[in-house]
This record gives sequence, structure tokens and C-alpha cells, in this order.
Amino acid sequence: MPTVAAAAPRTWWSCPPAIGLWLGLGFGLWNLLWTRLYPLAEDTEGALLAFYGPMFIAWGVIAFVDARRTGQIKDGVRAAVIAAFVTFCVLDVLVILRVNLFLNELTARNDWQTLMSRFPASGFTSLRTYINYHYLSEAPFKIMVASTIGLVMGVIGATIGYAVRKAINERLNEAVR
Repeated sequence: MPTVAAAAPRTWWSCPPAIGLWLGLGFGLWNLLWTRLYPLAEDTEGALLAFYGPMFIAWGVIAFVDARRTGQIKDGVRAAVIAAFVTFCVLDVLVILRVNLFLNELTARNDWQTLMSRFPASGFTSLRTYINYHYLSEAPFKIMVASTIGLVMGVIGATIGYAVRKAINERLNEAVR
């Protein structure tokens, strides 16, 4: 009968909600600092990839670690989705803080001009209220998209983590024989 390694215990740093919290805080603070230093920097494709790429990879790594720890792909996928959900909830709060702290600077950005052109017809008398409404109304969709990306990254990471665990167990079983 082949031996299978038992699931390693979960530690505080392998708890998906905690990791999501730290990722959300880290990326949110990075976004605040970047806006403070470069308020007119455009959200180009390269800038967005540099910002979100590491976040998406982190979700895949979370799935890899959890699936390798438990031997279950579903555990890794679940961990990635939870981490992605929490990451984006925290990030959205910090993005709304960002637009409130740097509203005057952000209104001059080229990528904000469409939003600014819709303000007069919006019915809002305050630009700040309009911007907050806009960002809050988009938050559920963004969180859903991030959670879906977490699902995809989770499937990828968990599948690799499961395969690595299986390969290690097979080699251990061969060494025992």
C-alpha cells in the first residue's frame, strides 16, 4: 500500500483571508505611494501588467501551496478564490481612499477625461460625490472579475501543486520499496 504524506498543518501565513488582506494592503499602499510620486502617470497596458501581474501570480502560488499541502486541487482553488476576493475588497477600499486623497491631481490625467466629461450630465453637484459613487458602483463587478481571475489562477496553481505532490509521493513510495 503506497504511503501518502499527510496534509501539513495550516499556519497563519497560509490562511487565504490573511494573505488576501496582506496582498490588498500591499498593493493598495503601492498604488497610493505610486500616485503620490507620479500623480499623472497613465494606466498603460504595461503599468497595469506590472501592477496586477504579481497579484495574479500570488493567487496562483497560494493555490499551488494549498493543493500541495492537502493533496486536493479543490482546496487550492478555494484558497486562491478567497485570497483574490479579500485582496480586491481591501484594494477597492484603498483605491477609493486614493481617489479622495488625490482627486485634484487625478482629474488632470488623460485616462480620467471620459469620466470627467460625464460629470456635468450625471446630476451630481459634487465631483467628489460623483467619483465616489462611480467607484463604489463599480466595486462589485471588479471584485467578481478579480475572484474569477483568482479561480483561473487557482486552477492553474492547484493543478501544478497537486502534480508536484503526486510526483514527490511516487518517488517516496519507490524509495520505500
